[in-house]
Amino acid sequence: MNQKVSRYPQDTRDALLNDLVQIIEGRGERAFVASILVLEGKELRHAAAPGLPARYRESVNGMAIGPDMGSCGTAAFRGQPVYVPDVSTDPLWARWTGAVTMVLETGFRACWSAPIMSGSGKVLGTFAVYHREPRAPTEAERNLIAEATRSAAPFCSAEA
Repeated sequence: MNQKVSRYPQDTRDALLNDLVQIIEGRGERAFVASILVLEGKELRHAAAPGLPARYRESVNGMAIGPDMGSCGTAAFRGQPVYVPDVSTDPLWARWTGAVTMVLETGFRACWSAPIMSGSGKVLGTFAVYHREPRAPTEAERNLIAEATRSAAPFCSAEA
């Protein structure tokens, strides 16, 4: 699939998105790990996830979007944030037992994801937060996630 997903070369885009992830993690006082997935066709691909283990990134790379595809696949499908307070018990993660096992082995319990949207309302990808405690995000955390999605959009968009 050779679909253009960004007006930036992939290496430049990924470096910029990695920087953004690290800035957001710092603003969250390193209480969580974040990632950015870009939508290519109907699949999500990792563009930035410096704090997630490579094994986990590889296992979810190429995930299809859909109504019960974990936090990120569901957020991209719905075009709305999805806040899963406990990946070990949430039905959106039920089909991803391998990914759940890896997330739990890494010490993460919650996964909150929001779609990255273009100015015209097209889903470009997702911004996700993995938290060590099983819980929903606070209002401040939801605002930080929303800020991250707005900040990531220009780097994920093919729109000029």
